[in-house]
This record gives sequence, C-alpha cells and structure tokens, in this order.
Amino acid sequence: MNKRITLILAAVSVLGWGCAEKKKVSSVTEEVVGDYAEDSEISTKAEYSDSDFKVLNVTLSYPEGEAPVKVESTDLSGIEVGERIPVCNRAEFAEQCYGQEYWNDQSVYNWQDFVDKPIEGVIESCYTENDLCFLYVAYPNFMYGVYDWDVLCYDPKSGSTEEVYSWSAEKLEERCNPPCFGNGALFSQVYDSSGEKGSVIYKTDLYTHETEQVFEGSTEEYLWLHTDDTGAVCILAYPKDSDDDGVLYKFDSDKDGFVLSEDIEAPENSVSNDRFNGVQSYLVKREGSRKLDMDNEFYHAETSVSTGIIVYADAERFIIRSGNKLHTYDITKMEHYISDITDMGDEIKYSCGMVFIGNRSNTFRMPVYCIMPELGLTYPVCEKGIYGDIRRQEDGISFNSIHNVENTMVGAGGEVFLTYSVNTVDKVYRLTVES
Repeated sequence: MNKRITLILAAVSVLGWGCAEKKKVSSVTEEVVGDYAEDSEISTKAEYSDSDFKVLNVTLSYPEGEAPVKVESTDLSGIEVGERIPVCNRAEFAEQCYGQEYWNDQSVYNWQDFVDKPIEGVIESCYTENDLCFLYVAYPNFMYGVYDWDVLCYDPKSGSTEEVYSWSAEKLEERCNPPCFGNGALFSQVYDSSGEKGSVIYKTDLYTHETEQVFEGSTEEYLWLHTDDTGAVCILAYPKDSDDDGVLYKFDSDKDGFVLSEDIEAPENSVSNDRFNGVQSYLVKREGSRKLDMDNEFYHAETSVSTGIIVYADAERFIIRSGNKLHTYDITKMEHYISDITDMGDEIKYSCGMVFIGNRSNTFRMPVYCIMPELGLTYPVCEKGIYGDIRRQEDGISFNSIHNVENTMVGAGGEVFLTYSVNTVDKVYRLTVES
C-alpha cells in the first residue's frame, strides 16, 4: 500500500469537507506536465553512502555588521479594514450557532448577545506582488471553519486600499478556506460541510478583479488547494475512503486552468517529502537501519539522521532539519555540515544559498535569522518579535510580523460579555539576497 505524502496527512487533520460525482469544468486539461524518462531507459541517478561525505561541525557565529541581504518592510498597522456581521451572528443563525454550546449542563453563551453583532476584521496574512500588498482580512467568529473574509489591495506608495474580492457564507453549511495566491490571482475553495456537494475552486484576477470557476471536485474526494515551493498553485485531489494516492493538478497560466501533473506516488518507506523547483524529494527509511536516505531524481544518498524534515533539495545540495540540528549536504564538495539551531524557531526556508529561520509564538519572541550553513555565519535580520508565513522567493524571502490584539464584545447595556484575542499582521518584510 502506498503511503500518502506527509503534507497530505497534515491536510487531512484539518480538512473535513465533503465534495457529487466528479465534474471537471472546461478549464481542467488532462495533460501530463514535465518530461519523463521511459521505463526502458537506464537510470543515471548517483548513489552516495554517508561515509562519502566529509563531516564538518559548524558552530554558528554572530559577526558584527548587517546581513548580506536587503531588508525592506511595509507597515500595515494603520490600515482600516472595517467591521462585518459574520454569518454566525446574523439573526437567523445566532441561536443555532451559540445556543447549542453547553458546559456542565450550563449554556456557554447567551446567544441573544451575538445577534447582529459586528466583528472587527483582522489581517491574517499578506501576499506581495509588483510592490503591492494583498491583504487577507478575516472576520472571525466562534464557530470553527465559518468565516467571512475579504482580500484588499494596499498600495504603499499612494496609501490607497481597494477591495479585490469579498466572500460571505449564505448558510452555515457553506465554508471557504483561506485563499492562496499565485499566477497573478487569488484562488479560493468553497465547500459544503454536509458533504452533499463537491468542492469548487474559483480564481480571481488580482488586477481586474474578475472571478471564474476553474475546478470542481466530487463528493468522493478531498481537495487540498495550496502553493508549492516555487509558488505554483496546486490542487491535490485524493479519495476519502481509500489509501490510494492522490492526483496532483497545477495551474497553467497559458491554458488558464489546472492541468494534470505527474504521478506523485510516494515510496512505501517514505517518512518525509517535499517538492523543490519542480522535483520531488523523499526521506526514506534505509533497509535494515534506523537511518534515513535522501532520494530524488538526481541521487540516492545515505544520511546520518534517523528523523527529520526536508528543508531544501536540488542537484547540488540537500538540507535536513533533524531536531535541533541542521544538516547540509553539499554534493559538489562532498561535505556534510552540521550546526546546532536550538531555540532558533520553527519556521525554516532556504533561498539563494541561505537558510532563514523564524518563530511564530505568542510567548517566545525572537528575530528571523539568516544563516550561511557552510560557514556558520548568522545574522538577525529584524528585531525580536512574532514572525511567520516565511515564503521562499526567487531572490530571497518574505515574511509577516504578527502581534496579538485583544477585542471585546459589548452588550446592549454596555457590559462586556466576551473578550477574545486574535493575531493580526502589522508589517510585511521582503528580503533580497545581495549578489
């Protein structure tokens, strides 16, 4: 039985929607993407043992001076995003949403307090393109998975803001996941929590604001809408009631639709995998050993780690995070660099020869670090804070600065009946690696 890739399993834990027999709209083309060798061809994949690599323990150092990156930031804290009455707070749904919550036979909420109460929007993420900031603004309520949201375009040069797209549920069963961005558009997935309808994917042009349906799933499968390491927008469709591998679609701008990508079947012994620059890489269990091997179309290399995740892989190098250790294997030099990255954060990306590490935590504040893994040179690129959504870009990375906001809901008599906290993005950073 083939094992689904790790990212699929992560998605299953948070996705519970249903999707009627599969209907693909005309924009879906069943064309395989990529050039693939025939089965009869002899593989030219290189084979390496762990002992082939010279091990170098690299201690991180913090030199004076600035990191070899250009740091730019845009302040979003002054942007007014407004209020909205979300679906759960509408008069026709408030009792159904809040009147059924009990704890020790006592009602948790007085549902009448919520009727027609507006919720202040929060900027949950920011996507940058062409010097513009596209803000995903959510209007949170207290029923998981039921949100109203907008996408706003903010121009830092003029200070102007305009609405790109707005979504609101018409009924409680209608849900929409946070959108993803790419190919000059935002992509959103609407589904019915009852499972009676298939998920539908919509594309909205970021500049013309035109919206069209580009994919429809079936009730027999889950859809995972996401972007890969290159920023390409993808749909992973996999069956609900089977361990069969899923089918991967990628958005093709020339065809203005999703096209069928290559088989994503993962090896039985795969424990972690990811896709970089269009190439899938796997960490696989070595036969008769607790150690793991790196496997992709370029090479099969033994490693010294028994657990880990892939940070990056290409023809010349691969990087693994194993616990508090960063392992960088340089194929061109046949060297293996090991560094201790204890307490340096949980989000990690590689771009342009550097590793960037940040931490999204309300209790532990730290900067985002830029590390040269071969030399151990380490630079903080911002002040201590809460940072997340680190994205690899062609010439660097971007990430968001986040802070916690405490809001209250006030009853008709002026009394506070609910206090709640949300995280909002107050600044977006863009780092360009200097050549």
